Amino acid sequence: MTRTDLNFEVFYNIVNGERRSSDKTTFSVDPSTESKLWDVPVASPQDVEDAVRSANEAFKGWSVTPFEDRINKLAQWRDIYTPFVEDFTNLLMAECGKPYAAASGEANEILALFKHNLELRMPEERIEDETRIQTTRHVPVGVVAAICPWNFPMVLSVGKIIPALLTGCTIIVKPSPFTPYSALKMVELAQQIFPPGVVQVIGGDDSIGPALVNHPNINKIAFTGSSATGKRIMASAAGTLKRVTLELGGNDPAIIYPDVDIEKTAPEVVHGCFVFTGQVCVATKRVYIHGSIYDSFLKAMVDAASQLVVGKAADPSTTMGPMQNRMQYEKVRELIKDSQVQGYKFALPPRSIASDKGFYLAPSIVDNPPPTSRIVVEEQFGPIVPVLKWTNEADVIASANGTSSGLGASVWSGDAARAERVARLMQAGSVFVNSWAKTTPRAMLSGHKESGLGGEWGSTGFLEYCNTQVVHVFK
Repeated sequence: MTRTDLNFEVFYNIVNGERRSSDKTTFSVDPSTESKLWDVPVASPQDVEDAVRSANEAFKGWSVTPFEDRINKLAQWRDIYTPFVEDFTNLLMAECGKPYAAASGEANEILALFKHNLELRMPEERIEDETRIQTTRHVPVGVVAAICPWNFPMVLSVGKIIPALLTGCTIIVKPSPFTPYSALKMVELAQQIFPPGVVQVIGGDDSIGPALVNHPNINKIAFTGSSATGKRIMASAAGTLKRVTLELGGNDPAIIYPDVDIEKTAPEVVHGCFVFTGQVCVATKRVYIHGSIYDSFLKAMVDAASQLVVGKAADPSTTMGPMQNRMQYEKVRELIKDSQVQGYKFALPPRSIASDKGFYLAPSIVDNPPPTSRIVVEEQFGPIVPVLKWTNEADVIASANGTSSGLGASVWSGDAARAERVARLMQAGSVFVNSWAKTTPRAMLSGHKESGLGGEWGSTGFLEYCNTQVVHVFK
């Protein structure tokens, strides 16, 4: 499809179909160089009110738009997005610090999200007996606020927008101040297709999220982020009984059985630990290795991790870029320091990166720290991982499940039946057998315990944007 005009160096909030600037601006930085990126407007309280008012007004028409017409509009949005995949790839490299392959993967994953959602249809159940006909249907919940994180700013915003619009909701997106650019530009592009107020974006600072969560005229919050923030959102939403979908933090275990092919499996486990510099909610964050292969498997992990090339996102040789922001960079550095102060053994010690600027950390591996240590108990969300030794299956299952998190897990074994049996015992929303966490729009992403509430994606995730209604017709 022919490209439309879209300036990737000027950014706006989008309210009621209009591009809005502001007297107050902010900016993010390129994590590869710490250089200033583009200015973005800081939404005012009036912008928030206008966006909520516009979303409610647009809902009146969009909610009764025939389903197939909504499908067609989403397909048109996909079509005008497609020529810009490379532009969005470059934008993600700049704002996230992702190497080209990772940034391109995220930009192309948007097409997979479109493909999957455009194949969905609203379910309806009709039951008839002697006295009545009852029809169960799903109706849009109303106005949605999507509060999105910095690690996957496109996938985790568009992954909320598409199902919301598909079901007849209107949506206001609040991107992270660390990575505002791709979401702002994606919603700006959508204005060429959708009526004003159907999809809007307002960002700028940390006051906007609470304003949306507490607003009486917003009906649902879709949030991806930390468990601590998710708890605050849930508490605030209780005042108006807003619907909430919360995709929160994880501390994902990997259990390694002694019958694995070590040379094949260890690099895959390492990839699961350090993909996007470990800044992934379903990244492997604890590795449990059977004692009989512990030394050889750990050596193979060290060898694989040592081959990762840490550098600038734009450098073609880079396989692991910088941390996305200074806040997370300092948190991980503090965890590394704590492990050093406690005297834990590093199988792969942290090493310095030759760079004057940028949030660079090399991968490091902690060798069998105490199970109660911070590096085991806390979610690192960065390029450091503990490996622990196990010998008894029941004990390692208990250890893997022994946290308040329950987002993802993986089980690795040459005996696929055994691995699947153990996978079913994991207290996690997504469990991967003989693979690191490879999520897909076709499977629901949800968390157990403190890793979330509700779910997204899959064949039923879009129903989280609906209320259920049963119509009883008596004969």
